[in-house]
Amino acid sequence: MAKSRSTAIVLSILLSGLGQMYLGEAFRGVIILAAAIVIAVVSSFALPFYLAIIPIIAYYIWQIYDVNSLYNKIRFSPIHGNIICQKCDWPNSKESEFCNKCGNKIQSSCPKCKELNISGVRYCGKCGTELLE
Repeated sequence: MAKSRSTAIVLSILLSGLGQMYLGEAFRGVIILAAAIVIAVVSSFALPFYLAIIPIIAYYIWQIYDVNSLYNKIRFSPIHGNIICQKCDWPNSKESEFCNKCGNKIQSSCPKCKELNISGVRYCGKCGTELLE
């Protein structure tokens, strides 16, 4: 089943590392959670409160950014063999030109070699021809 970016982000907002775990990166999520705890404890003891909050908030924001980057990496990974629709997040086979759920155009054929390329890319991944959309 396809994972949702918004669910991953909400989980990361609720608890550091939880979004990474949801996306299938359990070890990464545990490390992020452990680091968040260490940063919070060390900052609390080493710095006054008004300064201790700065590294905690910075790390918290970073781990939300990280889950978004991880989602993008997984989403476009050829290992998974799916192309996720930009409009509705539905996983489609790599042979699909249009989303199976909403009909959004997800790939276009190269005019020269007919290779399918993800919508939005400027050049064909097979022959390098500039794609016009």
